[in-house]
Amino acid sequence: MAKYLFALSIIVGLITSCNNDQQKNADTKNKVEKTQKMTTSNLRNNIKIRNDINIKAEGIDLSQAFLLYDDGTLVPETNETGVGKPVKMRLIIDNGWKEQDGKVSIGASEKIETSDGELMLDEKDLFAAMPIINADDAKVITLTANISSLDKLYDYFLVSFKVWDKNGTGEITGNYKLYIK
Repeated sequence: MAKYLFALSIIVGLITSCNNDQQKNADTKNKVEKTQKMTTSNLRNNIKIRNDINIKAEGIDLSQAFLLYDDGTLVPETNETGVGKPVKMRLIIDNGWKEQDGKVSIGASEKIETSDGELMLDEKDLFAAMPIINADDAKVITLTANISSLDKLYDYFLVSFKVWDKNGTGEITGNYKLYIK
């Protein structure tokens, strides 16, 4: 009888342990999903985001993020463009850059990858040539992506970006997909 109770207690212990592990995993997953939803929801409620731009702003008051063509027309929500037709991502920032005498120092990187994972562009600091700019000019940031040629058809191009304050802790990170029609 003692053997059966011992075996039963081990089985109950294992089941309880598995249930606890499953519960912990489910709780962790729920917390991560809730955080992601809250971040996305808060951003989408507080700022205007178009073109399915996945974006995260820390220490920066971002009010808008959208895509447009060189002529100023908005890129359709499908994010379709053509070969050799540049797409500009516009970020409108209310405040957050650390100013010194009305000037700021920001950096920006941009990476473009194919749906196959092939790296097409990897710019580490697009603003390296302009180390200091007027604070008012830093309220509108524009990064351009251009698929200038194709060697084969891809499902999409993933454009990843980061804009950061070189004098402070503020940064904006994210990505979006472009589709060639």
